Amino acid sequence: MEQIFEKDQPFNLQIVEGAEGISKFREHWDNLFARAVDAPPYLSRPWASTFVQEGRIRGSPLFILAWSGTKLVALLPLAVRKCLNVKIAEPVGTGQGAYLGLLLDPNYRPVVEHIVNLITSERVFDVYYSEDLSTEDTATNDLLARLATKGYSCRKVLRSPCYWIRLGCSFDEYLKRKIKKSNRRYKLRYEEKKLYKSADVRVVRYIGKDITPEVNHRAATVQLESWMKRRGGAVLWQPFFQKLLANMDEADMGYVWLMTIAGEDAAMVYSFIAHGQLHFYWTAFKLKFESSLSIGQMLIMHVVRDACEQGIQWFDFIHGEAEYKRFWATDRYHVDRVAAGRGLPGRLTAACYFVVWQLARIQFLKSFYRRIRSILRTYKKRP
Repeated sequence: MEQIFEKDQPFNLQIVEGAEGISKFREHWDNLFARAVDAPPYLSRPWASTFVQEGRIRGSPLFILAWSGTKLVALLPLAVRKCLNVKIAEPVGTGQGAYLGLLLDPNYRPVVEHIVNLITSERVFDVYYSEDLSTEDTATNDLLARLATKGYSCRKVLRSPCYWIRLGCSFDEYLKRKIKKSNRRYKLRYEEKKLYKSADVRVVRYIGKDITPEVNHRAATVQLESWMKRRGGAVLWQPFFQKLLANMDEADMGYVWLMTIAGEDAAMVYSFIAHGQLHFYWTAFKLKFESSLSIGQMLIMHVVRDACEQGIQWFDFIHGEAEYKRFWATDRYHVDRVAAGRGLPGRLTAACYFVVWQLARIQFLKSFYRRIRSILRTYKKRP
């Protein structure tokens, strides 16, 4: 189902519902992503459409498109569901750590006002809910600010920090800027040399279409035999993630680094690159190599060096605290959870989200919740 609005205005707006609708504008989506020079890979068609096609969304897919003539200049991919007659929309891809929101051609920023007018006039949703609003996402933050002028009550809660490295320089320049003391830089390089002398250690990089299903399974195996299995984070072996990786690789956005020791896969990094940004998404090393010479740290250093050589400007460690992220990063921003509601039911729903998020930040409640989840997982595994 599709509807067209504002045909006589500077922009033509369109609502497309259903997964099958993507086929009608897939090339336009790709062209828009190429022009949206600040957009993260999670707003690309290969990423978002995988969630839709594989049923990894809550609700029905709905796309708001804005056109300038025959050029697609903005796209908001949503999953919309009803809860007690309240229409709740969340960005496609919610549930998998990312930066989600409005994909916008930066030369057409005024179109945001037209999108907001369409949302309110057609009651596209009563509540906009997101767990992945980056403070660096000017397009989506502008959308929410304009929704607030139309009666939406917007509530935000800090979700997590995001560490990143400002590059655009040689690796030596970055290292001198990041690690001021020369003896610490020397120690880092010495550890790297020591690792490579200790055994037959090799690192191979695979890019885009050169990443075969076999490479993806090798990366998944490393993750499955790492500490991530203990925490339930070893997911790459699952069919959905293998499909997601294959789609991103086909679009030449996937980058894999595999470290082998004596011919056996020991550690891996899986990243996505777009618009001069490297998103350091998954990393793991096999527990059997835990006593080796900091293979995880050494592999990260290798990836950062590669990024410098490729002219990467922005090296993003994405969501979350981790010692290795703080060690390598030069700066940080953060991701918010946000709920914007309109009308009494919508405002109450947004307020409920806000209260739950605030309670979740209380440490003993967070620990209790994790304990309950652990018990339930154990119970489900029993025959």
